[in-house]
Amino acid sequence: MVSKFKRSAEDNKKNNEMKTLKVMIAICLMAAFAQKSLAQSAVCGLYLTADDYHNQKLSFKTTDNDGNSIKFNEFLGSGKIVVVYNGKKQTFYKSAVYGYRSNNCDYRYFNNTPYKVIDGRDFYLYSSPKTVQQGKWSKPVDNYYFSITAIADIKPLSIKNLQSAYADNPRFKYLIESHFATDNSLTAYDSAVNEYKVKYLYEHSTSM
Repeated sequence: MVSKFKRSAEDNKKNNEMKTLKVMIAICLMAAFAQKSLAQSAVCGLYLTADDYHNQKLSFKTTDNDGNSIKFNEFLGSGKIVVVYNGKKQTFYKSAVYGYRSNNCDYRYFNNTPYKVIDGRDFYLYSSPKTVQQGKWSKPVDNYYFSITAIADIKPLSIKNLQSAYADNPRFKYLIESHFATDNSLTAYDSAVNEYKVKYLYEHSTSM
């Protein structure tokens, strides 16, 4: 009887191990499929003009696995973009290109620097990483910017700059003064309305 119970326990252990192995294999397959799907959906391309951006019209649209490529050369400080599309190599000046899409995010060029578009309703909010020294080490920290239109100059997001840009909207000016104590507080996000607080206040200032 002891040997029978022992065999039964061993069989249960083997069955559990097989079930665990099957679950792990299934998880790995699902993760691989999800990663493949994400890679296929990660479209990259250029917005040659502001109208192209508004219409979400990408030139040289490509993915990671179609044999085409777009090199932005950001780390090299180059003012050129190199495109290889359908076997043909082309070079574009960043100063002549509005922006691009990469990793499911849109970017706009200004003075050859890419700015990530984080909100384009009413006026535009952007972010751009800057290297900050912290002790012996340096790390990238996002700085924030804005422009009143899609083609207007990009300026640092600050209370002073916003009030200057919207000098003809005194209601917005006073709302900024009463709700934001520092420039950093301008990036506050209100999860209750799914909107940046400064955008909500701007809409409120123009609705009456």
